[in-house]
Amino acid sequence: MKILIAASNMVHINNFHREYIQGFKNEGHDVYIMASGEGADFDIGFKKRSLSFKNWRLSKKIKKIIKEEKFDIIYLHTSLCAFWVRYALRGLKERPRVINTVHGYLFGKGFSKLHNFIYLRCERLLRKQTDVVVVMNDEDYEIATKNNLASERVEKIDGMGVKFPHIPLERKNKENKKTNLVFVGEISKRKNQIFLVRAMKRLPDMTLTLVGDGAERKEIEKLIKKENLGTRVQITGFTKDVYSYLSRADIYVSASKIEGLPFNIMEAMWAGIPIAATSIKGHCDLLPSECLYPTDNEDEFVKLVNTILETDIKYDIQKYSFDAVFEKNMKLYEASSEKQEILAQ
Repeated sequence: MKILIAASNMVHINNFHREYIQGFKNEGHDVYIMASGEGADFDIGFKKRSLSFKNWRLSKKIKKIIKEEKFDIIYLHTSLCAFWVRYALRGLKERPRVINTVHGYLFGKGFSKLHNFIYLRCERLLRKQTDVVVVMNDEDYEIATKNNLASERVEKIDGMGVKFPHIPLERKNKENKKTNLVFVGEISKRKNQIFLVRAMKRLPDMTLTLVGDGAERKEIEKLIKKENLGTRVQITGFTKDVYSYLSRADIYVSASKIEGLPFNIMEAMWAGIPIAATSIKGHCDLLPSECLYPTDNEDEFVKLVNTILETDIKYDIQKYSFDAVFEKNMKLYEASSEKQEILAQ
């Protein structure tokens, strides 16, 4: 088959899909990549703002590529790319099969009725251009099945697989005696790191390390300066050496407002670190209730981080490892290349 793997950017492709691309090639398929960035066969300069006028114009370019290349199947990833590729397919008399892997719908519980109406309406409008939907958490499965967001069926998987180190995490001695909170991820409104920084005013015996970079970094740095938190809150910038920061963490924290099945939480679970995370989809699928607090509830967050170290929590993490999910996911994707009724194992 001639396969197109499409995502918003090459960072996502490189982080989550290289092994799957090689797996398709090993099966004898021709595989092409559509994304923004170096290394893509079709470099599409998606604008991050979903309804940007540039993205509307790009849909014509996408449609032309798909018509000329005559792909047999398209595997979609990331919400932005999935929307615009399917939008480009509208009106085509003959189109490739489309498998949309949802890494987390950008709507659901905790969002306004208007927000959910708009995003759900978009998905419903593109149902005819979506043969199979693959989701990663229970809430998204319920959304997709209840609203018939696939023309054929909905499947649920245990994520794309995390490659955990084969040796246990070596805990490092800290230079200070304060309890160290750590979060790893893009600094963004969706990840909501600003909530964590604000909460530090009520946690004088703790430090916070934000591992990552992103669009909201300057705003958070202003808040750190304003609240005189410079000695207790650190932003590292982008790094690939995540585990060195996890080795210094006493508690892993997350204030995310929306997730699919987050790698960062699974890495913290593997490391055996106590976790305090928002009670949202993705987190609820991975973590016991003792680790969860309501989104944007500072009182409950402070209470949880002050008590979580006294709680003995065991995590069930191995089923999310790359070795556990890769073959199952490949079989599901291969089976999805033809119209047939199957169930994810």
